[in-house]
Amino acid sequence: MESAWELNERMYGELQGLNKEETAKRYGKEKVHEWRRSYDVPPPSGESLEMCSQRAVSYFRKHIEPQLQSGKNVMVAAHGNSLRSIIMYLDELTSQEVITLELSTGIPLLYIYKDGKFMKRGSPVGPTEAGVYAYTESLALYRQKLDDRLH
Repeated sequence: MESAWELNERMYGELQGLNKEETAKRYGKEKVHEWRRSYDVPPPSGESLEMCSQRAVSYFRKHIEPQLQSGKNVMVAAHGNSLRSIIMYLDELTSQEVITLELSTGIPLLYIYKDGKFMKRGSPVGPTEAGVYAYTESLALYRQKLDDRLH
């Protein structure tokens, strides 16, 4: 196991430690929304998703891709915005596409590396239907119940 600061969550600067309500009162709802959902606008003294992406993707290319090229299997566990950045790179998403990308916490995604390309295979332990990843039968049933309530 290796640990790398480059895969840490994006730094929110002056917003660090504040909840959404406190932040909205101090800076205004629209400004907070812009900081949280834009690609290239950082919060005060913090990182934008673009800045987070630069360090996370650089680490991925320098340290993880060579391992894949040598035939190793690699598991990456990281924070939401650093994962979002890596997925942007792997799936060749635009800055507009990545800001709408939602990730499920704790649900793995599988990518196959072959001939210098990454192929998304969804979850290695569940269905590959878009946005639905279940790793046990009971979780799949629970997810289905939640989905049924929404529709």
